[in-house]
Amino acid sequence: MKFELKFTRQCGAIYLTTDGASWLNRAATAAVDKQLSRLIALPFTVDNQIVYMATDLSSQLRDIILNTHVPLVLPDFPINWECFDDSLQNWCTRYDQDANVDSLPAFESMDVTDCETPQWERKRKRVKMTMQKFLHNFTMTVDKQPKEWAAYQYVRAHDMPPSCLSGIDFKCFGFAEHQNDYSLWLGSKGANTPCHYDTYGVNVVVQAYGSKSWLLFPPETPLQSTRIPYEESSVYCLENFYAPEPDKLQHYEQFQEHAYHCLLQPGDVLIVPRQWWHYVEAVSTSLSVNYWVPLKSDLDLTFDELLVKHVVESFVKGESNALKQYLLNPNQLDEIAESASSLFSQFEKAVLKPNLDNKRKLWDTDYLTESEVLQLLRSVRVHIRALDVMPKEAYSQLITDNAKRHTQGRSERKEDAIISSTLEQLINSMCAPRCIASIKQEFFRRLKQMDRS
Repeated sequence: MKFELKFTRQCGAIYLTTDGASWLNRAATAAVDKQLSRLIALPFTVDNQIVYMATDLSSQLRDIILNTHVPLVLPDFPINWECFDDSLQNWCTRYDQDANVDSLPAFESMDVTDCETPQWERKRKRVKMTMQKFLHNFTMTVDKQPKEWAAYQYVRAHDMPPSCLSGIDFKCFGFAEHQNDYSLWLGSKGANTPCHYDTYGVNVVVQAYGSKSWLLFPPETPLQSTRIPYEESSVYCLENFYAPEPDKLQHYEQFQEHAYHCLLQPGDVLIVPRQWWHYVEAVSTSLSVNYWVPLKSDLDLTFDELLVKHVVESFVKGESNALKQYLLNPNQLDEIAESASSLFSQFEKAVLKPNLDNKRKLWDTDYLTESEVLQLLRSVRVHIRALDVMPKEAYSQLITDNAKRHTQGRSERKEDAIISSTLEQLINSMCAPRCIASIKQEFFRRLKQMDRS
C-alpha cells in the first residue's frame, strides 16, 4: 500500500497523517521512527493520525515561554553553563584576569537609606573598581548592615570577557538564534531595579549565584506609570516598593490582589510575560543573566517608543544639564537625537520599513490556547511552577518590612526641585500610552487616506 506522510506541529506534538489509511505497517512505522529519532510514538492514533509527542525539550519550553500569560519558575533547571561551574569568587577572579586592564568595570552605588523616591539610576554614584574590590567592600560585611549597595548591571555580553560567558546559550530554552544578545546583572544585597515593565519581548531570567526577590504585577495593575526618567523601552511607576512610605501603606494594599512573588535561588529560571511590571531586589550578592526574546509584535511598538522619545527630548534640548539628567536615564544622555529630521528618519524606518536590516529572529506569541499550554506544562519533563497571586498576609508583610527602611535612618542627600510638578505631569500626560495610541491611530488613518488619494 502506498500512502503519503504529512507532518504538522501543534502544541508540542508532531502529527503524522496518512492519505486515508488508518494504520501504518510495522516497516513503515520503523522507518518513521528512524527519521524521527528524537520523538517517541504514543500507542494510539487520532483521526487517522499517529501522534508523536516531541521529546525536544527546548521546543516545548519555547512554546510555553511564548504563550504563557503568568510568570513561571523552573526550579534548579539544568542549564550546565560552564562559566558558572565554580564559585562567584572564581568567576570574579576570571573577570579581573581577562578584562581590559585599561577599563575597570563601572559599578553603580547607592545609599541604602535613600528612601524618598524609588532609587532611580540618576541618583546613584559611579565607582570604577575591580571585581575583587567589589566582593571585599560590599559582600564581606556579614555581621554589619551595609551602608551602600553596589551593582554592575545591564551589562551586555559583548562588554564582558569571553571566559565569563563560556557555555551561555539560550538554545536550551528554544532560542538558538539569540546572537549573544543577553545581559548580566551583578549586585550586592539591596541592589534593586525600580518597578517597571519592558516594552519589548518576553524575559527569560537565569539565576546563576545568590538570590533575588521578584515582585510582579500583570499589565492591567493600576500603578502610576511615568516616563520620567525616560529610558527607551522601560516604563517605570512612581510606587516605591524599595521603601514604601509608612503613612501610605494603604495605597500599596490595593495592589495585593494583583501581586505575584518569587525568590530566585541559584539554578532557578524565571519567565516574565511581556509587559508585566516587576520590582527586583538582590537578597544576597547575586548574579543573573537575562534574555529578552524578540517578538514580531515589538515592531509595532517601536513607533510608540519613538513618539515618547520625541516628546521627552523636546523638553531637554537647549536646557541645563541638571534638567537633562533629571528627565533622562543616564544611558539615554548620549542618545539625544540631533534634530527633529534625524528622529523623523527613525520614524520612517519604524513605520514604513520595519524589517529593514533586522537580522534578529522575531517570534510569534499567543498561538496556543490556554488549554494547550496547560497540556504542555503537564507533559514537559522538567518541573515548571506557575506563580499565583500572593497571599494577603505575605504581601502586607513584604511592604511593611520594606517601609521600615524609612525608620532605619534617613539620607541627607535629597534631589533639588529641578522642574515643577505641573510640568512633570504634563510630560507624563503627553507620554501616556492612551495618548500615544491616539496619535498613532490618527497618523495611520492619514497615511491610509493619503494612499487612497
